[in-house]
Amino acid sequence: MRRVVVTGLGLVTPLGRDVDDVWHRLLAGERGVTAPQRLGGHVPPSRAVGEVTGELWEAVTKGETDPRTAFARAAADDALTMAGIQHGAHDRAGVILGAGPGANSITDIDRFLDEDGRFDAVAFARNLDTLDPESLIRNAAERPAAEIARAYGIAGPVHAVTTACSASNQAIGMAYRSIRRGETDWVVTGGSDSQINPLGLVFFVLLGAYANVDHEDPASAGRPFDRRRSGLVMGEGAGIAVLESEEHARARGATILAEVCGYGSSLDAFRTTAPPPDGRGAAEAMAAALGDGDVGPGQVDFVNAHGTGTKRNDPAEIRAVRTVFGDHADEIAVSSSKGAMGHLLSAAAGVAFACCVKAVQEGAIPPTANLTEPDRMCDVDLVPDPNRRKPVRAAINNSFAFGGQNACVVVRRYEEQGA
Repeated sequence: MRRVVVTGLGLVTPLGRDVDDVWHRLLAGERGVTAPQRLGGHVPPSRAVGEVTGELWEAVTKGETDPRTAFARAAADDALTMAGIQHGAHDRAGVILGAGPGANSITDIDRFLDEDGRFDAVAFARNLDTLDPESLIRNAAERPAAEIARAYGIAGPVHAVTTACSASNQAIGMAYRSIRRGETDWVVTGGSDSQINPLGLVFFVLLGAYANVDHEDPASAGRPFDRRRSGLVMGEGAGIAVLESEEHARARGATILAEVCGYGSSLDAFRTTAPPPDGRGAAEAMAAALGDGDVGPGQVDFVNAHGTGTKRNDPAEIRAVRTVFGDHADEIAVSSSKGAMGHLLSAAAGVAFACCVKAVQEGAIPPTANLTEPDRMCDVDLVPDPNRRKPVRAAINNSFAFGGQNACVVVRRYEEQGA
């Protein structure tokens, strides 16, 4: 079993692209949630989003019609540059990415219905080039991973993981296991997603999961763990990492940022859009990740929470934390970045993973944005503003998705064996 390390990170987020800049903006308590700016003439279903806009949008899309692919390519370029890996023939490398599954626009479907409401599939197929460029039929979920592999000559395993909000963590876990078993030397992993469009937004509004928005201050809409939280805020972006075997990284003189040392996954087997109140599925995934890495609960100093700001998720997650960590839960810092950037869906855990790496590197934990009145049911250190400075020996990255998919990854400070 080989040790697995992190040698590169890349981000595209509502707070920017440069990893250190995004990290320091998070530490400073800045927020990237705004009113929608990219929907044109459409009346947005919500007035608060974590959107990639302006110069950053232009810099990363460069004419690409699928934001998921554009974000993933840009973040992967930065991660591979940081890792010191160039284009070439990489037979023992892979790409394993979480990605949003996409959807076909309602307007694309509607115009191919006859007077009786029957869908004309033949006419639809003949007019694919006229469909919305972000539609599933034109941009399948595996495209971000495949495009990165083609661009860099990566000829090993290439996978797309579409398990909603846990997709990035499951992708990172798969990459970690592939390297640990010796199947690959390094893997580009993480996730990318974008549903900042009328169909994507209205889905969560109709579910009753979207936050109530103060039109004067959309940045305050996402309130993880706060007594007044009302739901999630949609975000978009990408979080990409290069994972590598320690042996391979040291042989080529790469800078090692942190070590990945545990992965656990579970299924709630409860409800599609709500966790069990006792958080048992989340607890099982966290405990499995710690056990996989032989990391004791007392060694963890930071829980990077899923923390969506929904009424049911937040207390269930804290119950799970208390179940797993016992009395040590009172010593752990728990924070969520979703108040600052929104919920990046399939990309969320990829961005949060980068935050875990930075936390163990720098001994700093970002605050939970918009946390002014902590819910009494969320009775742990939730890091209200300002940020927390403390040594972080190990951090656990939580992701708990609709459908009941749970995935957790443990990151710890890298130390050479025998050092």
